Amino acid sequence: MNKYNLSNRLEKVANLVEPAAFLVDIGCDHGFLAIDLIRSGKIKKALCTDINEGPLKRARDHIKEYGLEDVIDTCLSDGLLTLGEEYGRYAFDACTICGMGGLMGVKIIFEADGFFRRMKCFYLQLQSDIELVRIFLDKSGYEILFEDMVLEDSKYYTVMKVRNNISSASQNAFSLVDYETLPFVLKNIYDSLDMNECVKYKYPYYEGMDAETYESFLKFMIGKYTEIESYLPTDSGRIPIIKKELDIMNAAYEKFKNIR
Repeated sequence: MNKYNLSNRLEKVANLVEPAAFLVDIGCDHGFLAIDLIRSGKIKKALCTDINEGPLKRARDHIKEYGLEDVIDTCLSDGLLTLGEEYGRYAFDACTICGMGGLMGVKIIFEADGFFRRMKCFYLQLQSDIELVRIFLDKSGYEILFEDMVLEDSKYYTVMKVRNNISSASQNAFSLVDYETLPFVLKNIYDSLDMNECVKYKYPYYEGMDAETYESFLKFMIGKYTEIESYLPTDSGRIPIIKKELDIMNAAYEKFKNIR
């Protein structure tokens, strides 16, 4: 932990953030990410939002402790949809969404698409369904500029730096889809992918990312699924699913070794 009590994964996010005038931290929890970004000089102003009052109170206490009330505000909000009028519809040029499920992060972006299209960049650290997040971003006309991985408390986390891809934003594959349907659409897309596309969306490797952690993650996943397969009865309906995932992992690992 550093002096702001920033976790390893949030520190990884903070390292990705580019200079911005006004950043909104959605699901801010304790508020330390915004505090760190202000004190490092990367951002000039921040808004911490959360759907629950408890985390906002913690954030307010910490913001006050560091004397940053004039540059960090807080707001009870469900994503970006219920912000007060005083923040303006297009005021933010950066955003962080951390520590929540992947499909919840997708929901926030999907429901406030206009905000995210106008941002310079936004940054994600989501906990699950990361392949569906990648598919959503790609097919919606967003571009993942960079990803990195971090190990914290024996768990692997992915962080992403994303921006609107102006050249393909008009080709949003989900413009006529409602959110209740979207998770099923994303899962169907993933299930229809060939091996190369599965590797692309589930285990991408970016030049400059933490190669040691990425390799460790793949080895961990291969070991985990190999062990699961060994315990299953030969007539289990899960075996084809496990074998497919192992094939994807091994293909990703071979691709990584060839790159390295």
